[in-house]
Amino acid sequence: MHMRFLPALGVAVACAAATVSAQTPAPRPAPATQKAAGGTGASTARKYVVGRTPWGDPDLQGNWNNKQEVNTPLERPDEWAGKRISDISEKELADAVVERQRAQVLRYENIIGVPIHWIDRLDSQNSRPWFVIDPPDGKIPPRTEEGKKRADAVAAARKGRGTADSYTDRGLWDRCASRGPGVTEMQPKVYGNSYQILQSKDYVAIRYEMIHETRLIPIEGRGAARAHISPILTSVYGDATARWDGNTLVVDTVNYNGKLPFRGAVENLHTIERFTRVAPNKIDWRATAEDSSAWARPWTFAIPWTEDDTQAIFEYACHEGNYGLRNILSAGRSDDKKGIKSSDAVDAQDDLKDFEQ
Repeated sequence: MHMRFLPALGVAVACAAATVSAQTPAPRPAPATQKAAGGTGASTARKYVVGRTPWGDPDLQGNWNNKQEVNTPLERPDEWAGKRISDISEKELADAVVERQRAQVLRYENIIGVPIHWIDRLDSQNSRPWFVIDPPDGKIPPRTEEGKKRADAVAAARKGRGTADSYTDRGLWDRCASRGPGVTEMQPKVYGNSYQILQSKDYVAIRYEMIHETRLIPIEGRGAARAHISPILTSVYGDATARWDGNTLVVDTVNYNGKLPFRGAVENLHTIERFTRVAPNKIDWRATAEDSSAWARPWTFAIPWTEDDTQAIFEYACHEGNYGLRNILSAGRSDDKKGIKSSDAVDAQDDLKDFEQ
């Protein structure tokens, strides 16, 4: 069942308790004929006409999930060097999926303290070989000299420190603070792969199962429209505005404060996301990331979403009964008293390594 917002969408999201409007959206068309695309197992719509909201915008609302894409690498794997996504046969992808599933099972069987039921799927049926679609070689562009120097400075600042000297030595995910900016959160992960989109005439709201935040984004040309705020004002998730480009919602985000780095990009990160409903239960989501101080050129990756009302967002009660951070730090103090110095390589944090990727 799709949730619909009152026109006062901002109040509804901010309070998280407003009554859902009884508005009935325009009926959606019957499922369209599908055909395989590029021999990758992905599907594109043929003769599909997107449904409309009562005020005439393309209807993107619903509970969305990308857990079937867990295990798909962001970049082209080295074994497919020289190939493009369209070059990968269905059999090659199917064989790769089987190997990915096997590796996933082995990985989590060997992790101490992670219950297997945490894992969304061990048998994800990936629809594509990798996610980066531009550059065509499927690789993130090279790091700039400035980006390399920044990464070296981060590594130097951490040299000699263990992973439990301070709570700041732990990743933001460990600290239940965040997993990353929106473009990071959209990438499939161990669990928490649900999202929700709600719309009003003036705003679009995007909810994330694990990001703790609802992005409430004003739409260009509407009563709530505004330009980006001054670059003097920055925030963890940046400042987002939206516009419609035909049937595609384009979300432009700037003014990141750099506390959630994205693969080496910090405060100069600029992201453009595009949401397009391409079938009754499919959204093509893609993001372009740009930071001339981090990469030689902008790059784009695309991840399919599936509408699934059985995968509604659960409360991410990360702090409830979570003694992990306290125990990590207390164990670090115990080691200090014993003269044991933890290695920089111990339990390396994904977001601390982000600069090195």
